[in-house]
Amino acid sequence: MSKTALIVDDSPVARHALGRLLAEHELAADTAPSAEAALDYLRQRRPDVIFMDHLMPGMDGFEALEAIKANPATATIPVMMYTSQEGELYVGQARALGAFGVLPKDLKPVEVARVLKALHLIPGPPEPDQGARPPPKSAAEAADSHRVKELLEELFYQQRSALREEIREGYQRALASTQAPPPAAGAAISGVPPKLLGVSGLVAGALVLVAVTFAYLYFNANRLLQDATERSSELIASSAELNAASAQVLSAQPVRATGNGGLLDAVEWAMNLAGGYAFDEVPLDDNRAQVIGRLVQYLDDAGFSGTIAIEVHVGQFCMNFDADGVPMLAPPNQPAGDCLQIGWSPAEATAMGRRQTLAFANTVATATTDTGIRVATVSAGSDRPAIEYPLLNAYLTADEWNEIAAANHRVDVRLVPDADSYLSSSEAAP
Repeated sequence: MSKTALIVDDSPVARHALGRLLAEHELAADTAPSAEAALDYLRQRRPDVIFMDHLMPGMDGFEALEAIKANPATATIPVMMYTSQEGELYVGQARALGAFGVLPKDLKPVEVARVLKALHLIPGPPEPDQGARPPPKSAAEAADSHRVKELLEELFYQQRSALREEIREGYQRALASTQAPPPAAGAAISGVPPKLLGVSGLVAGALVLVAVTFAYLYFNANRLLQDATERSSELIASSAELNAASAQVLSAQPVRATGNGGLLDAVEWAMNLAGGYAFDEVPLDDNRAQVIGRLVQYLDDAGFSGTIAIEVHVGQFCMNFDADGVPMLAPPNQPAGDCLQIGWSPAEATAMGRRQTLAFANTVATATTDTGIRVATVSAGSDRPAIEYPLLNAYLTADEWNEIAAANHRVDVRLVPDADSYLSSSEAAP
């Protein structure tokens, strides 16, 4: 018997696009141009799933969802909301009203497939013959789990790429600075007698100007390149250390030697290497959603049950404001003490740490369905910096302060296994 989906959207284009995606999975798609029309449809028909737009003329998606869940005849039909809205607040409202999940308005095939698998409307991964969970594996099999290694390799690759990009940008900044325009021809030159700048001293004055200009460029370039070289040396050393660490973690024997707990420690460590996020980024964004989604899948395959605890920290950046009053990073050479604002209030920092995209919230909800894995997120605000901030003084620049703030602007991940998870054992593998 074929499965049927009801698409509720006032846009004919959106209804057609989603209908095509569902047809690829052999689902028949009925449509309704409004929430009122959808409720009329449900008096006669019972679809296997409802895809409900949020903003529609007349009754909106939330009101329709509430009506569907209040009716015993339709309350058990899963409803997927989709919307252009973003964030945890919207997802929380939708789930409180009974929505199975929330999807972004620009639906992608992989998102639709994931939802249909979670609802068991299309086949998912083959189920084991006995029991809801796969049988426990040996510790050696756990350590050699190809999927977990694949995740580690991806995280190490991301971190190496970030280091290489920082090295490249450092050299580019230094070289761009060395091309700064020399002192203007009419500028005063300290130590040059005025008579040399007259007509009779034109040649001598020009020679002095050239000498001063080249001296300025030489010493400035030398200082900037020296700074860039020192910073690059540090980054190259970090990259070498990262390569060595990744080789050790990804080799089977060292992982087996540390036992199952060591494997979880390695995954945690690799996740946190790429835990930083930019000043103007949402901490729990679409990219992090993909990584967490894959992490859930890999850990579930390896037999892990427990909690992925995600803690968001917010850096106390040195900021000024643009013409619209929006905070922006202070110029690098500005004294840190002259910044118009350092960090945010505790309430603002906590709220910033709670920010997440719609894709993140929905990925977490669907990825953990039918697994023994939970994802818990919490905002620590700016209370627990990984690196302490220095005292403000006349010599500290905004760039130096913000390097520390960027290191504290991070997402930490911990894996907390349940007592009965076979990956919770701390015994060493043979």
